[in-house]
Amino acid sequence: MAVVKCKPTSPGRRHVVKVVNPELHKGKPYAPLLDSKSKTGGRNNNGRITTRHIGGGHKQHYRIVDFKRNKDGIPAVVERLEYDPNRSANIALVLYKDGERRYILAPKGLKAGDQIQSGVDAAIKTGNCLPMRNIPVGSTVHNIEMKPGKGGQLARSAGSYVQIVARDGAYVTLRLRSGEMRKVLSDCRATIGEVGNSEHMLRVLGKAGATRWRGVRPTVRGTAMNPVDHPHGGGEGRNFGKHPVSPWGQKAKGLKTRSNKRTDKYIVRRRNKK
Repeated sequence: MAVVKCKPTSPGRRHVVKVVNPELHKGKPYAPLLDSKSKTGGRNNNGRITTRHIGGGHKQHYRIVDFKRNKDGIPAVVERLEYDPNRSANIALVLYKDGERRYILAPKGLKAGDQIQSGVDAAIKTGNCLPMRNIPVGSTVHNIEMKPGKGGQLARSAGSYVQIVARDGAYVTLRLRSGEMRKVLSDCRATIGEVGNSEHMLRVLGKAGATRWRGVRPTVRGTAMNPVDHPHGGGEGRNFGKHPVSPWGQKAKGLKTRSNKRTDKYIVRRRNKK
């Protein structure tokens, strides 16, 4: 995998930084694992904008990724690595011994021809998925379940990982990339290793049009609006004379917005302050 800086042959190419991975499949994706993906333009069924900055963009198919990894005891071979437009991580097409194919998140270091397996008897090896009660303390994992059998929810984006720091009875303690320490049931599954494509954070799109291709519309600053459109609007010059707030008046800096008190008991330590 290489990070390539483009030559400034035009203003739009001048700042482009691309991540090139020659191992990615250059053909079409595996059709039986594709699903349609409809566009909303950020509108609800009444035609009103409910989410701003959404619209346009290239047509995409959704790739059905196996986050549950529940084919226990059946070895699989990695056929190829593929690009997925729906996430920052790459995905791997794996062929199980019983003939079924599935997409999984591609961990760092996984390549075509490698063997992987799921289940309690799986070895501690990159790409294998097993319950966290069978994974040694100190291991780096990704695609972690929050509830047994629900499928992985934590550490799924490019380059992300979680470390198992302790095991106590029915729970394991995890250290997340944010600094948060959290308890999860030890019967929950996780995949060994970290998610691949960690260079994703180094890419630079280079021009506004590349963001539009991804279906993201422009963001207008509140201070550039009129008072009727935003609390920051109007005024003389560039000052808006109040604490920064959202378009709906909620404080934008420092206000705690977490409301799920039910799971507070599982958080051992809050995330690091930025």
